[in-house]
Amino acid sequence: MIIANSHTDWGGVIAVVAGLVILGAPQQVVRSVKRWVDGDPPPSGPERPAQQAAGPVLARLRRLVRPTLLLVPAKAPGFSKLGGDPELPPDMAWPEGYKRPRTFLGQIDLGAFRPHVPIEWLPQEGRLYAFYDPDGHGCADVVQVVCRADPPGSAVAAPAGVRARYPERRVAFMTFTSAPSLEWLRIDARELDMAFGTFAAECEAVADAPPPDEIQHRIGGYPNEIQDECMPLSCEHLARGLPPPVWGAEVPPAIERASREWRMLLQIDSDPALKMNFGDGGRLYVFVRERDARTGDFSKTVTLWQTY
Repeated sequence: MIIANSHTDWGGVIAVVAGLVILGAPQQVVRSVKRWVDGDPPPSGPERPAQQAAGPVLARLRRLVRPTLLLVPAKAPGFSKLGGDPELPPDMAWPEGYKRPRTFLGQIDLGAFRPHVPIEWLPQEGRLYAFYDPDGHGCADVVQVVCRADPPGSAVAAPAGVRARYPERRVAFMTFTSAPSLEWLRIDARELDMAFGTFAAECEAVADAPPPDEIQHRIGGYPNEIQDECMPLSCEHLARGLPPPVWGAEVPPAIERASREWRMLLQIDSDPALKMNFGDGGRLYVFVRERDARTGDFSKTVTLWQTY
């Protein structure tokens, strides 16, 4: 069955989605197709290439599979956590936002999941501290990440003026694999030839993706998008101070090459238990260039935000 153009049989598309679920197709692919189905058909935009065979696309998905860590409640105390008060090194100042001090999101011990999880572009050790600025949406640094190699200190209470303090949850790490969505690959789901046998043959490598309907605070891997967006391009545009990219538009080669460097560092969900709500149940996605992360430089992260 073909997912195609403005004359698409949307009832047939729904049948395709059901078939993909039954066959155990990569969840990111299923979600990509459902995003086209659940809302109005997207704008046609500029002309795009003819329909693509599913086999090469899914082979590419398998090559791009990466590990991802789901942040789950810890059974034993440790450094890594969401919410609460940060355990900052004594000489570290609380980061300021655009109008007030930032809200503490969480802290991660990079050494806590080594050597079992090969997110090889992250430093072997050190601690990440993430701070959120609710006044900064639309800016690249709405989430600021600080990486420190020195030991943490005692918990530091939020200064006056901070908009929110989230309840504390110590976290551990659960390993899954993660595949990119069609949007990440800049593939229009309507132009993909969905050959069921090919999907069934290709899906084993991504069968243990995180449950799609659960809250997903994660490190590494690919984003669980809510809206249609090619996030690597969005990151590169935002980092350069450019307007958001237009779906289907031609991408200059320099921007295309640069966009391949972006890696998802953190995905933070809205979470009622932690009193986190980013828009209408939305998510924060924090990205870093691979070359920066390898050197421990998290000062130039880019944060995207999506909501329902």
